Amino acid sequence: EKAAASAEEAGRLASSLGFPVVMKIDSPDIAHKTEAGGIALNLGSAEAVSAEFEAMLARVKSHAPKARIQGVLVQRMAPKGVEIVVGAHRDPAFGPLVVVGLGGVLVELMKDSVAAPAPVTPHEATDMLARLRGAAILDGFRDLPAVDRGRLAEIVARVSEFAADAGEALEELDVNPLICRGDDIVAVDALIIPAAAPAAERKAG
Repeated sequence: EKAAASAEEAGRLASSLGFPVVMKIDSPDIAHKTEAGGIALNLGSAEAVSAEFEAMLARVKSHAPKARIQGVLVQRMAPKGVEIVVGAHRDPAFGPLVVVGLGGVLVELMKDSVAAPAPVTPHEATDMLARLRGAAILDGFRDLPAVDRGRLAEIVARVSEFAADAGEALEELDVNPLICRGDDIVAVDALIIPAAAPAAERKAG
């Protein structure tokens, strides 16, 4: 993933990465890029990337006129695979929880997820994966190979460890999607929201 501040730079970086590429808006004020028009997939040439740069900035500025925009991120497009979301959040009663689910961009529609107190071991993460209603898709679907469950469970465990170590400093963590194709598992996008400091701490700072 490489950052570009201009259409020309975006096209040049895309050429160095190899096509097709994905382009994403780079803004600290936009957490959900898709809703803001800040993601473009399968761009196949430097010219297409440069043109999309201008179009994307126009869309995003229209959607969020006050957002700070630093440019775009250019990333080689991941191959087709099973899309998994792995996240964590801090529950007021139970503390940090790790969540794994199916769906990628459709995760809210699919509503197929399993949560557990963080951290979890790879063995516990394997059990979480098995409890998904759509777990059979991990064993291969149409032209997709079976997902390496051991490798995926290791990633879930590592995310849970991060959440547990962060403790009250973390409000939410979302790695969405993880694109899984056999043992090739790529994190395509991620979001980390730190917890707001207590009022007394904010005043003292």
